[in-house]
Parts: sequence; structure tokens; C-alpha cells
Amino acid sequence: MDVRRTNYGFIQSSSSTHLPKNTSIAIYIGGKWNFESPVQIEHNGASLFVTTLGTGPDVILLHPTPVHHAFWLPVAELLADRYRLTLLDLRGHGKSSLGAGEAAIAMGMLADDTHAVLQALQIEHAAFVGCSIGSYTLYEYWRRFPQEMAALVITCGKPQPDTEANREKRRESMHAAQQPGGLQKFFDQTADTLVGPTAKRLHPDIRAAARAMMDGFSLEAMLAVQQGLMQRPDSVPTLKTIHVPICALAGGEDQGSTTAEMHIIAEQAPRAEFHLLQDAGHYAPLEQPQNVATLIADFLDREYRPRHSVRAARKAH
Repeated sequence: MDVRRTNYGFIQSSSSTHLPKNTSIAIYIGGKWNFESPVQIEHNGASLFVTTLGTGPDVILLHPTPVHHAFWLPVAELLADRYRLTLLDLRGHGKSSLGAGEAAIAMGMLADDTHAVLQALQIEHAAFVGCSIGSYTLYEYWRRFPQEMAALVITCGKPQPDTEANREKRRESMHAAQQPGGLQKFFDQTADTLVGPTAKRLHPDIRAAARAMMDGFSLEAMLAVQQGLMQRPDSVPTLKTIHVPICALAGGEDQGSTTAEMHIIAEQAPRAEFHLLQDAGHYAPLEQPQNVATLIADFLDREYRPRHSVRAARKAH
């Protein structure tokens, strides 16, 4: 298999993103090639793609829609020397199947899927990192499985629900996507909207990489995800209940989760800090992997690693 590292950490092979099950993936980190063997975990009618990278305390990374786990690879490769990173394709994305008859992919369903992955990998306690729908899933995960969450990094994922205007835009997008050529137009518009203008101007290959990750996303999955996003609950009241540390990362060019919408996390959650990536859009981790990885590493090194060490020592005794 022809595998190499690209400028942004993506993996290329003769089979592109559509790798066969149990194919080894090579990622270049710290001057050497690191091989990982992805697995498929069956849960609630879906087959979920999962891969791990690195060594150390566990960190779970959830990607935005309509891309897949490779969205996080440029950041993950910068953290893999200090943390064990679990990357999964959310239901309906990448190599994870949608499941039969799913009219809506609700945040509760994604939270339950993620919980099943942790159980299968025997991970009892971890830090969680999300972007966009990945962040929306983490709010729900806290409501269901707070005992498993040691720290949260919420990236470009506002706690507020959709407004009626947002829901109407989603309905229009869903209708347009069902027309001839409509899904490809949706992908083009999504890449143009979610990658910030600075990144598109200075690094057009980032937009191209984001767009390429969307190609395997089916119309059925697109419709189910949009339906689930329209139905997601208001997570602002949840913020006051989150007693673990939170790092909120906002993109200054993000129109989907604006700076003001993201800042409410720091205002409402008791142990939250806020960071603004001034020249980043909704796909901030893809646009600025070095900056995002530095912020995540600093936060986790301060707020997660010491507590993990204490917890591990107690468990050993």
C-alpha cells in the first residue's frame, strides 16, 4: 500500500479515504513512522470506525460534519508524543455506517455511540475534544456520562440551539441537496463557508483538503445529520453543571459559532477558559493545527495530566 504524509497530516494511499477494514495506517511523528490498526465497533445498527494514535492519558477527538476523523490528524500528530488519542468517524461519516432507517442523527445517538467506543476500548476516564457537531455531542455526553469526562475542549461549537432562521436554512439546504447535483453543490458551499476567508486566501489547499473529505458523505447521512442538528437541545443551562475544566476555542471568522456565542461558555461554566483564534473560521483546527494543538496541550497538561496521574496512582493501590 502506498502511504505517505501530506503537508497537513492527511493520509494518502491507493484507496484514498476508503481504506479496507483493518488496514494499517502510517503517520509520521517525531522523525519516525507510527503504524495504527483501525477497528470497526458495532453499535446500535451501525459499524463505527475508530483508530488510536500515540501514548499517554486518553483523549477522545470528535470531528465536525460532513468530514471525518482525518480532520483531526494535523492536530493529533502534534499531541501524540504525550497523549493516547482516539479518533472516530461519527455515525454516517467516513468509514462509519449510518444505520438502517435513521431519519435523524440526534446528539444523544452520537453520545451513545461514543460511549460504546470507550467501553469497547476499555477507557474509563478521558479528556474530550470536539469541533462543531463534535462539540454538540460533548454537551450531550456530559448529560449522560459525566463520570467519564475529566476535561473538555469545545472548539467552534456553541451551546445555543438552532434559531428558527437556522432551521429554515437547513431545510432549504436539505431540499436543494436532493436535486440533481445538489449534494456536490452543498459540499462546495459548506467548504467555502466553514473554512475561514484568511485560510482560503493564504492556504487554498486547506479548503481543498476539507472539500475532499466530504466526498464519501451520502445524501441519506446529510439529511439525517441536518435533521439532528435542527433538533439539538439548548445546552446553555448545562454549562453551569459542568464541574470539570473546559477550554473553549473560538474562531474570529466563524459565522456558525460566533465569538459572542462561544464566550458564553466562559461566562456560565464554573471552570472554563476562553481563547480566540482571530484569523480562523469554523474549521479552526484544520486551518491552524499548530496553534490549536499548542492551546490544547497547554490546557491538558495543566488541567488533565496531573489529575490523571493521581487517579492512576490511586487505582494502582
